[in-house]
Amino acid sequence: MAQACPINFTAADNTVSRILSLLTTGIVALFFLTGVAPLLFALGADLLVRLHGNKHFSPLYQSAVLLKRLMRLPEQKVDGAAKSVAGHFGLLFILLLIVAASLGLQPMLVAVASIYVLCLLMDVLFNFCVGCKVYYLYRLIGGAA
Repeated sequence: MAQACPINFTAADNTVSRILSLLTTGIVALFFLTGVAPLLFALGADLLVRLHGNKHFSPLYQSAVLLKRLMRLPEQKVDGAAKSVAGHFGLLFILLLIVAASLGLQPMLVAVASIYVLCLLMDVLFNFCVGCKVYYLYRLIGGAA
């Protein structure tokens, strides 16, 4: 089976997406430095707004757009569905982080955060969309066509 990403005919700006991944990495790191759990709730709420509301109401999205404009980075259109899949996985990671932090499960917290940050940094540094790869594996093992 050829590799494929879900297609919803909505384009997303990959440059903004990669800046969002970098900002998210910074917030997760800040949580580990400070232990302030509301950072995770704010991150989750912002991601929910981007995924299911209007991304223009997201402070992180607005920050990423501003940084892109200030740095004069080019727009790079990609399939928006792939970024949506990755965003939903990100939301799952954030929920797991909130649960682990709330229950004091430090080993789980470190493991989940490490995997999440690794995925984010793969997007930032190598433009490697983990969401697309997971979707491909899902289809490969007999998921929806």
